[in-house]
Amino acid sequence: MFGHCTFTHLAAAATTAIALLAMSSVHAASFLDKPSVVTYWGQNSKGSSDSQKSLASYCDNNSDVLIMSFVLDFNDGSLPMLNLANGCNGPTFSGTELLQCTGVAADIKTCQDKGKTILISLGGANGVYGFANDANAEAFADTLWNIFGAGESDTRPFGDAVIDGFDLDIEGGGSTGYVAMIKRLRKHFATDSSKEYYITGAPQCPYPDAMLGTILDAVEFDAVNVQFYNNYCSTTSSSFNFDTWNTWAKSSPNSKVKVFLGVPGSDTAAGSGYVAFDSLEPIVKELQSTYSNFGGVTLWDASASYANTDVSPNYQAGVADLVHGLSGDDGDDETSTSATKKHTTKSHHKTTSKTKHHKTTQASHRSSVSTTRSILNTSKATRTKPSKSTSASSTAAKSTFSKTKTSNHSKYTHRRTTTKTKSKTTSKATKSKIIKSKTIKSTSIDRSSTKSKSTTTKAKPTKTLTSTSESNTASPISCVLNDSKCSTEGQIVCSGDSFATCNHGRWKLRQCPSSLTCFSTTDGTSVYCGQGTSGTTCPAFKSNLLVEATSLSADSKQTSFVGPTAKPYKNGRVIAQFSVTKSDAGSFEAVINARRLDQKSFGNTVVVSFKVADNIKITSVAGGTVSQTGNQVKIQYKNGSKKTMVAIVGIEGKVSTDNVLVAPNVNSMKFSS
Repeated sequence: MFGHCTFTHLAAAATTAIALLAMSSVHAASFLDKPSVVTYWGQNSKGSSDSQKSLASYCDNNSDVLIMSFVLDFNDGSLPMLNLANGCNGPTFSGTELLQCTGVAADIKTCQDKGKTILISLGGANGVYGFANDANAEAFADTLWNIFGAGESDTRPFGDAVIDGFDLDIEGGGSTGYVAMIKRLRKHFATDSSKEYYITGAPQCPYPDAMLGTILDAVEFDAVNVQFYNNYCSTTSSSFNFDTWNTWAKSSPNSKVKVFLGVPGSDTAAGSGYVAFDSLEPIVKELQSTYSNFGGVTLWDASASYANTDVSPNYQAGVADLVHGLSGDDGDDETSTSATKKHTTKSHHKTTSKTKHHKTTQASHRSSVSTTRSILNTSKATRTKPSKSTSASSTAAKSTFSKTKTSNHSKYTHRRTTTKTKSKTTSKATKSKIIKSKTIKSTSIDRSSTKSKSTTTKAKPTKTLTSTSESNTASPISCVLNDSKCSTEGQIVCSGDSFATCNHGRWKLRQCPSSLTCFSTTDGTSVYCGQGTSGTTCPAFKSNLLVEATSLSADSKQTSFVGPTAKPYKNGRVIAQFSVTKSDAGSFEAVINARRLDQKSFGNTVVVSFKVADNIKITSVAGGTVSQTGNQVKIQYKNGSKKTMVAIVGIEGKVSTDNVLVAPNVNSMKFSS
């Protein structure tokens, strides 16, 4: 009997130990352990009254992490503002502007019970925030812990629900204090052993980020959701710089920090940089196979990605299936079916659309708070042009996805209204070669000119993966030899500091003006010349010389393309990037992405002036007006909010069809408001 009792107790103890071990394993599971999908929620980027569902609605197998956005208007230990668009309408705590969100509180618990990580993001484009010193930042860390973490306060927006950490989407106001804030938050995290807490960041892709750069170098982050859009280093441009961010990750305070590929959830979710699913798929696969710090894909935002039918049933599900398939984990959603994923080709069309400017009212708790993911406004009709597409297949997916026949691409809109972004053409990942070389110097950009003068310049290249085929991209597989054969009539590509046009089956090499280098447009379909540091520079071309490329990436399993780095406009108050999103048949579209370095607002109207080349005419501004006298351009942009530290200005213009577009000289830019 005693023996039987002993064995019974031993068995019970073993069962308990196994149960505790299982619970420990569940507790220890982290989205950092395998490729994951991060989804922002709370700003209703799609813009319609019913497009943003409740937080719990998105806690399915298509997201591993959901980031609520945004906490804003902070500068010390005082209570901040919380804006979740239509996700929470209050009421507010008495005597404050801080929302009470009982519905969101219940959703947080529901999502966490399903194993989702729930973070809340600080910053965004609207509002004015930042710290004067470390003491104020530490006081704010205490406030964050008490109202959102496991601390205590009478003003907790989500009641007894405890979030899993904080995301820093710091778009303006400088970097003062954030290192101290993060260190203080880490100390608070250490007092609660019941769960894992995380610190993530959302830098823009130009490296180093103007706000988070010094912070990322000084303190540990668990992950960064890099915004590869609304900038020259967008995913489909030749300057796509994931390699640069991976290199940073390995030398950062946390060498295991995960780098996520941040993309818009639809062509209406950001001003530029949307990547059609068939183009995204090979990029994600190559990133995962090449970079050990690759963490997965981040989508802005849920309202857009779940409504986007670029792939069936939606873009969010397609991306989740792709990312989870990288680790052999397709999820266990009951709606999934076991099938081979097949993609059919789809032509992407831009349709005529007139949109109304919608202001974001800072004082309204129902309003949406913008980030640099903000979309732009215009009322000009768009053209319709189908693009070529190639098919791709994958057997790694569990659900069946099929491409739909059409996709509407409306024009840029402001804040929560629709926007225009032309989808990238479908293509297959292509290994490219990399060349080191000298630049070609000339004052001529006429496409008919062939004479050149060679000179040598120093370059700080941006290493990027070439994810599109040569026939559909402005990035050549190797340096172009003048008068060598080409197959796509009219194709124009960068070749170091020069550009080449396929004319009657032969490459005709031309030079960017002196001190300028060649960039691909952010959609990857054309080129322009601008200020910056050359990437893959090619030597002075000789009649019988074509330099073969070699990889410059020691971390890469595959070859990489080295793209150029753009020079920003910068003074003591503002930093800005000028990026050409597309250029075709004598017209072009571009984005000016401006951020305040001080803790002041741009105000309702942002005035930007700059000088353009002789052959350029600026014809329209999204959400504003333009005047041009000779080479001098003046833009007045209605920013939609009295309190914002970011201005994303979409412009359109004309350029002589005999010339390649030359971007404005950043040294001529001036900002006022």
